[in-house]
Amino acid sequence: MRKHRMPPRFVLLLWPALDRLLRVIHHIRPLKADHSSIVSLDIRHHKGRTVELNDGFKVKTGDTIIELHLNNAWFKARRKLDIKASQSTREILGCLEQDLRFLAQQVVNGKFEGVVALHGITLLHAGAKRLGFQVDELLPSLWKKSAYFYMAGLMQIYHLRADEAPKRREKTWELKEVWLSRAALLTRYSPKHP
Repeated sequence: MRKHRMPPRFVLLLWPALDRLLRVIHHIRPLKADHSSIVSLDIRHHKGRTVELNDGFKVKTGDTIIELHLNNAWFKARRKLDIKASQSTREILGCLEQDLRFLAQQVVNGKFEGVVALHGITLLHAGAKRLGFQVDELLPSLWKKSAYFYMAGLMQIYHLRADEAPKRREKTWELKEVWLSRAALLTRYSPKHP
């Protein structure tokens, strides 16, 4: 596999401003009003081809989906407090699981009416798979290369401890797509599945 380019450190100075701009443009907001969630999201209509999920559900063009994002402010706040454990995979997965339970409860309560699935593009697909998401390959494209470059920069700024960054810069990350149907979300994360 060919190694992807990582953003040079001096360019990373622009990433926080770019991240804020993209969040405003795409209406990305934290899952919880108090900004304590590790998950951020936006609601959109699926524009791609029909995707058949592992549970047999099909996400069709035009269907309403929740696009998941990591709340980078969560990582930044934890880093300021020097909470090193917040960078551990176990804690991150635990926080993601709590947010998925909260999201499932919101769906049960009717907050996200019409949403058929959760979707994301991530370098952290191994963790997403452990949380029950279907992981799919992305076709090679200029968009995929650009998204990889951007997300690798975010990983360096927000998601890695300083002592891990040099090792991780050498590691090859793979950008993948993750999906979870509404039914699978409720089955796995809500005790009150309708």
